[in-house]
Amino acid sequence: MATTPTTPSLPPLKPLRFTFPFRKKGNGTASVEITDEHEFHRILKNEPSGTYSLSSKGMWHGGIHISEAGAGQALDLKGGVRCIADGDVVAWRLNRSYPISELPAQNGKPAFSAPYSTGFALVRHAMEFPRGTKLTFFSLYMHLQDLAGYESDATLPKPAYWTPEFKVTEYAQDKPHVSPRGVTAPSEQKGLRVRATHPHGAPRCILPLGTQFSISERAGDWGKIKDIHGTQPYPPTVGAHVAPSAAVGGWAFLGKEHGGYVADAVMPDSMLDQVVVPPQPVPIKAGDLIGYLGRYDSLGQQISNQMVHIEVFCGDAIKPFLQEGRAWIEQHSPFPDRWKQLGLPSEPTILRIARQTKLYKAALNEGQDAPQTGVIQVLSLAGLAKLKDNKVMETTPGTDNQKRPWWKVDSADVRSRVVSGWVREQSFAGGRVTREFAQAWIDFDASFDEPHDPTHTMFATTKAYVDYSLGADVPAPGALAKLSPLMARVYRAIYATGDGRQAADELCDAANDPWRALRMSRLIIKHESEWANPVKWRHLIQEIETRTGPQVQHEAEQKRIEKLVWWDEVKAGVSDLPGSDVFHIHPIGMVGNFARENCKALEITTDMLKQVARATSDELLDEYVSPLNRAFVDHRFDSCISQGHFLAQILHESGEFKFTKELGGAKTYDPWRGRGLMQITFEKNYKEYQAYSGVDCTSNQMAMAELEKSNHALLSAAWFYIVKAGLRDPSNADDFIWITRVINGGFNGYDDRLKYFNRAVQSLNLQGCLKLNRDGKYRFEESRAYNEKRASCAWGIWNDSGLGKGGIARKSNDEAKKGYKRYLELDLAAGSPVDVAGQPKDKNWYGISGSVKTYVQNRLAALEASS
Repeated sequence: MATTPTTPSLPPLKPLRFTFPFRKKGNGTASVEITDEHEFHRILKNEPSGTYSLSSKGMWHGGIHISEAGAGQALDLKGGVRCIADGDVVAWRLNRSYPISELPAQNGKPAFSAPYSTGFALVRHAMEFPRGTKLTFFSLYMHLQDLAGYESDATLPKPAYWTPEFKVTEYAQDKPHVSPRGVTAPSEQKGLRVRATHPHGAPRCILPLGTQFSISERAGDWGKIKDIHGTQPYPPTVGAHVAPSAAVGGWAFLGKEHGGYVADAVMPDSMLDQVVVPPQPVPIKAGDLIGYLGRYDSLGQQISNQMVHIEVFCGDAIKPFLQEGRAWIEQHSPFPDRWKQLGLPSEPTILRIARQTKLYKAALNEGQDAPQTGVIQVLSLAGLAKLKDNKVMETTPGTDNQKRPWWKVDSADVRSRVVSGWVREQSFAGGRVTREFAQAWIDFDASFDEPHDPTHTMFATTKAYVDYSLGADVPAPGALAKLSPLMARVYRAIYATGDGRQAADELCDAANDPWRALRMSRLIIKHESEWANPVKWRHLIQEIETRTGPQVQHEAEQKRIEKLVWWDEVKAGVSDLPGSDVFHIHPIGMVGNFARENCKALEITTDMLKQVARATSDELLDEYVSPLNRAFVDHRFDSCISQGHFLAQILHESGEFKFTKELGGAKTYDPWRGRGLMQITFEKNYKEYQAYSGVDCTSNQMAMAELEKSNHALLSAAWFYIVKAGLRDPSNADDFIWITRVINGGFNGYDDRLKYFNRAVQSLNLQGCLKLNRDGKYRFEESRAYNEKRASCAWGIWNDSGLGKGGIARKSNDEAKKGYKRYLELDLAAGSPVDVAGQPKDKNWYGISGSVKTYVQNRLAALEASS
């Protein structure tokens, strides 16, 4: 019997994860993620120069500046510059130490030495929407810190995209194993063990202290050795023969042991003071470290300055990419199954409030003198959902026969004065309010490709710029008619009704108005890059000096520019780098548009649940869908990643909804045995949930049994997760290790919980929301657990192959040692606290009898001896 061939399903589109290039400085606490684009624009208002499209002096500027004295005052500069989106590092340059511009003493001013960074990193990104329509774009991070800055502060993490060599340090204490006859190695024979595979492969040899080596591949804290530059290694066992090439192809540990890194990164000369294009692009994720602010001292003002320049650009493909994406959305966006075929969420993520929209005094009630907007406002629906008392749901259908939410929003009137009020999410009688998809690039305009001044001023001619900048006595030096065709269009996009008499001044000041800055961030402008063709600057300087005469800072500036450019060198090794005439995109505008897309709370369906809880019947899943979605609303699970983490934990704890009452015989704490999907246990917790929910679950056995039924089994679990355990922020931060530690106390069921979460990643399309999850795994040192003694001890115990603790099947003694060592570090930092009897406070954890510290020290010694 013939069978009809089936068409294989296409893989889902891979959404890019975006993040802002800096975290916000904490108010005496840890730094925090910026999630609101408007907040970043407000911070940029404090930047004295280097705003998007124009500098304060009227020169073209394709990116933004973040300086220590400007916007950096509000940002976490110690956390470094972060990559704005997933991609690949395709080129970089690292200064050994900053070049220096020397200005001689003149006009009563002393001689001045001005360091400046030519360091940069260039990242290539790829975006696809709809299927088969792709855009390659690049993000650039210019003026990064030099190598000397890292060497002067050993605590600074180094960017992972560097390809350094490594040098074995004194912290490497591995020795050859004792010979079969019991002969031990001489005391000087110690160093870094090389294994056939990581982490438990057979030892190949030991690299002596001071050995410098290169690697061809890195996997976490392990590196595959490429070359040891002629060093003779020690044998793995006393008396054994070892060839000089034994280390090549083997794996060496690169992490911390015995109080420090066993191998220090050493940058070879071939990686310094020149453009590096790696043979294979280096993958990088949104939020990964790019570097730190570098020196860029002003020659004109002669002041010290640390800064970074960030920009985004792409080739001509941006125009058809936007056209095809918008056409797909117009045709297909109302149909959820079309989005499902792409593997993307079917709900819009942006609320857009057009100009001339009334903001009602209250939800469903216009009131008197309702203010009217004079600007376009765009807001994240996920961000709005996180705010309190700003949402009212209709109880009866509106004119479109739908019950829709009303949102309280902020905007501005025609004079840029702040106005606030209520709007209906869609089909609003007071004006045009729409829900938009990030893939539509709403309000982004890539039509700005008119001619511009070859010397990169805002004017039509270089002469007109010189007149303006030097204050020449000419008619209307800054008028609209003097601007280049390109910048005249930019002016009209920002100042639609301006008279244009002071167009140059107004454009240079646009960034100081948050609404004009927001509009500017949607202009995609074609212009020759600053980082190509240095000759243009010489032409500008010549024109200026015809009026001023020679200026020493001009010559120094030209020398700087010649060292800053990199385009042609990178183009020779990166074939898809476009020509230097490129479209520039505001980096904060782009991140703001797509960061909204990443993590909005979802309405969970039975089909979604079935893909995670695969062994559960549809009938049982149907029973839990409604209370699950209610719990997500009531307890403000405001991101889809927090929903995924909650699902993973309750599915493990309940055996996929099968167990809502603690099993086993009589308990000493009966009748308060565990009930609900999180097994609420003990009288105290029952009473706390009753007080919180207002539902009787304590008066008798029938009342207690309410926690076993789907509604309160789930709502009590959500209460425990969010209110009792405080896991909303860790869930939004994607900290699976810490969540498991809090729920379980240790790491029982770790693999099973992770299995469910990774299924949820696929079912709920969480790929763009992941922060710490890398290929389905989590790193202990990136978790909040790394800074807690009990969690560190637990990480050691559950990974220790000599103990057989259930929950983590694939034991790793390297991870065990990492946990044990971290416990000891934290205990030492805490002063090894003792009780009133002088005994260690840390005792009897996880079945340990007596002192935890002593136990950890013994286990660590045993693992060290067996490695």
